[in-house]
Amino acid sequence: MELLPGDRENLAIQTRGGPEKHEVTGWVLISPLSKEDAGEYECHASNAKGEATASAKIHIVETLHEIALTKGRSC
Repeated sequence: MELLPGDRENLAIQTRGGPEKHEVTGWVLISPLSKEDAGEYECHASNAKGEATASAKIHIVETLHEIALTKGRSC
């Protein structure tokens, strides 16, 4: 596991206020994205009110045909 922020030139961690008063929204921008960036990313946050954790996986594909399509419902 690699702790961020680090010295990776293609990675930026950004935050901004909101959406509600006294809240902060944060995200990671990876650009350009490469095969080496594939993997699971976790976010851990804590303050006086508690803790929160979220995770996401990045899977790199070579072509659009590698993306699994899910048939949605019509309204």
